[in-house]
Amino acid sequence: MRLNSSIAARAANFSAFVTVSILICRAETSTSPRTHEYVADVAELAAAPAPAPGGILLVGSSIIRKWATHARDLAPLPVTNRGFGGSRTADQLFFFDQIVPSSRASLVVWYCGSNDVNGNKSSEEINRNTKVWIERTQTALPQARILLVSVIRAPQKREEGKLLPVDEVNKGLLALAGSIKGVTYADVNPAMETPAGEAVAECYLPDKLHLTEEGYRRLALVLKPIIEKNWRAARDQSP
Repeated sequence: MRLNSSIAARAANFSAFVTVSILICRAETSTSPRTHEYVADVAELAAAPAPAPGGILLVGSSIIRKWATHARDLAPLPVTNRGFGGSRTADQLFFFDQIVPSSRASLVVWYCGSNDVNGNKSSEEINRNTKVWIERTQTALPQARILLVSVIRAPQKREEGKLLPVDEVNKGLLALAGSIKGVTYADVNPAMETPAGEAVAECYLPDKLHLTEEGYRRLALVLKPIIEKNWRAARDQSP
C-alpha cells in the first residue's frame, strides 16, 4: 500500500513537472527574445569604450549594424553605432541596459521592426514593444530626444507580400512620434523608391533586403539633416 502510494505520488510529481516544462517552453518559444544569438555581439558593444556624453546613438537591427560608413556619412556629427544582429524589438528590450544608458546620448536613433515583420509579428506587438523601448529610453536618458526611422519597404518585403504590415508598423511609428514629446519620425522610403513607388534596385544587395553603398547614401541624405536638427535641439535644452 505504501509502495503504491509512493509510486502514485512520484507519478503525480512527474506529471506536474512535465506540464510546467511544456508551458515554460511554449512561453519562451512565443514571447522570449532569442538571447542566445546576440549575447556575444552585445557583450562586445558593452565592452567598447563609452562615447563622450551628449552624442548620437544609433540602435537597431542589421540595417544599422551594417552601416559601416555611418561615421563618414554623418560627419562631423558624433555618432556611435550599437546595432546588433538581425534583432527584433523584443531583443532590443532584453538587451536595453547594455545598449542605451551608457551611451549618455542626447539623441537616440531607432531602426527596428523589419525582422519582426519577417517573423510574422503583428504591427500592434511591434509598436507596443517600440513604445516600451521609448519609455525606457526616456527614463534612462531624460534629456535625450528619440528619432524613429521607418521600416524600409525593401524588395524582399514586396516579393513576400509583407508591404501591408510594414506600412502598418510605420503608421504606428508616426503615431508614437505624434503623441510622445521628444520623439520624431523619419520616413526614408521615398528616397529609395521611384516616382511610381517601386523599389530602386541599386539600393539593395542581392538578398533584396540589406542596403548597398547607394542605399546608405540615400538613407544618410534623408536622416542627416533630421538627426542634426534634433541633436542640436536636445543639446540646447540640456541644463
